[in-house]
Amino acid sequence: MTTGRKVLNALALLVVVGLGGPMAYRHYLLTMPGSSRAAVPVPATPAPAPSPTPVILASAPAPEPGTWEAAIAQVEEVRGSAGRVLVPDELKHYEDHRRFLAVQMADSQERSYRLPDGEADLAEMIQRGDVVEMPPLGDDYVLYDLGTDATDDPLVHYDPDSGKDVALFPSLEAYQAEDARLAQAAKGAGKPAAKARETRELLASFYEDPERREALFREHQAVTALARNFGGASYDLHDPADRRRFQIRLLSFIRPQARPVLLEIARGYHQRFGRLLPVTSMIRTQRYQKRLGRVNRNATPVELAPHTTGMAFDVSYKFMAPDEQNFLMKEVARLKDAGRVEALRERRNHFHIYVLADGPPPEAVIASFFDEVEAAHPNSAPHPAAAPAVTGRRPVARALRGSRGR
Repeated sequence: MTTGRKVLNALALLVVVGLGGPMAYRHYLLTMPGSSRAAVPVPATPAPAPSPTPVILASAPAPEPGTWEAAIAQVEEVRGSAGRVLVPDELKHYEDHRRFLAVQMADSQERSYRLPDGEADLAEMIQRGDVVEMPPLGDDYVLYDLGTDATDDPLVHYDPDSGKDVALFPSLEAYQAEDARLAQAAKGAGKPAAKARETRELLASFYEDPERREALFREHQAVTALARNFGGASYDLHDPADRRRFQIRLLSFIRPQARPVLLEIARGYHQRFGRLLPVTSMIRTQRYQKRLGRVNRNATPVELAPHTTGMAFDVSYKFMAPDEQNFLMKEVARLKDAGRVEALRERRNHFHIYVLADGPPPEAVIASFFDEVEAAHPNSAPHPAAAPAVTGRRPVARALRGSRGR
């Protein structure tokens, strides 16, 4: 193979890999009411001809204007600008790195936000109107690669205390049938039998308790009812592809208090550059947050993770030219100076923005979270050895979980 052919093949592979995340999001768009225009098939690029003459790779036709795909093409368009990226102090870490997370955790505690443990909790929040949906394509923003790595089963209760998943059943009879199957499997030997005994014991700890059992039945009802009619669309939770689309859509929600700030930032960016703001993350369940933390350093392991409140959203700057980034950071810095957001230009190409609905929380409450942040991020304190211990405060997750009747 000639050197030129090798280069062309490598470039073709990079194009395919680069489109993997956003193209996966197309499957979600197909389930949205009235979204048929958003899914325009993109033909595969022909393989190079087997000749020593120069090879020209055919390009896909331009996407239809006004579609999600057209917006994504603009997001990923290669461009540049004069100057360099200048990060303002407002989007840098504080000298004491613990403060960034502590501010958001303190705000979450002060406002007693309900944190969704798993998909069932989030489904209930959606049905009550605690959070509002952000359609994939807005006037000034586009959801970009959001939740495309979500693989959790929505018909499962996540127990944050143990970190275990508990299968959801529609009735006592359905649970008893599964218990009988597990009892039979547990009679054998080896790992399968041991796993059956462990699963049976876990299920019994929940379903043999009348109060817990009824709560799990309600969770099953909440998830399946939403899947049957999710704003005019329905999802078969036993079909892997449908289940994934359902999960992605669950993650397309945000608190109503945070929505105006997202739209304000997006509107300014769109008016200035003619591109839609690429929003990559909004609400997360605690289950999703924990799993994401295994592969993404930006996903903090603290118990009051900002995204689980529904008040945080991320914006991708991966393809933004320096002038775009500088404009956006100036806008966010203005909001931070006004006490409306907490923000950071993170590594891995994202701006993290947390909305402070009532301004910054009290300093004493912020400081009370320093030890907790440092325990999760050992190098966050400027002088770890000199940091005083904070005592007399209940563990955060249990305190808040108790306040919401769980």
